Amino acid sequence: MHDGYIFTLGICGSTMASGPAPASLDLMLAALAPVKRAAYFGEVLISTDLPSLDDPLTTPVVNDIADADVLLITTPLPGGKLPARLHSLVRLIEHAAPVQRRRFAVIIAFTDGTTEGLWPLRHALDAAAIEVLSELYAPAEADLDELAPELISLAHMVYGRAHALHPEALT
Repeated sequence: MHDGYIFTLGICGSTMASGPAPASLDLMLAALAPVKRAAYFGEVLISTDLPSLDDPLTTPVVNDIADADVLLITTPLPGGKLPARLHSLVRLIEHAAPVQRRRFAVIIAFTDGTTEGLWPLRHALDAAAIEVLSELYAPAEADLDELAPELISLAHMVYGRAHALHPEALT
């Protein structure tokens, strides 16, 4: 718990305004009480420093994952794979030391093809001792208005599971 609150972290593999992943994450986060943060891993990393493959967003997000009680993960699966920046984060999660408390996640994937690209994410969450409570697969160009009730229900479900472990948590 984060200062007496359930800490919810949202992670999105996209920042594309035309895609449903960022809007889906925003919708789910808005349905939950504080404390919450969001990390959007856009498709292109722009560096003002010397050329580098280091992503300045990954280390703070890995640190937030260690503190999080709830993870809401939304991502497109272009070509059936995780976006490159999200995949880099997944590799860091996989090698991070597991936290010795129960944590929960839901995964929302937007694809018109296979969902096999989620295996690295599932494996990393398992290695980090984060239990995936549900996965939702939607078309790449899903109608957010149609998905909204299910997204909100999933957010409440995963938050409710964390709150059941910490009934004293402020909401």
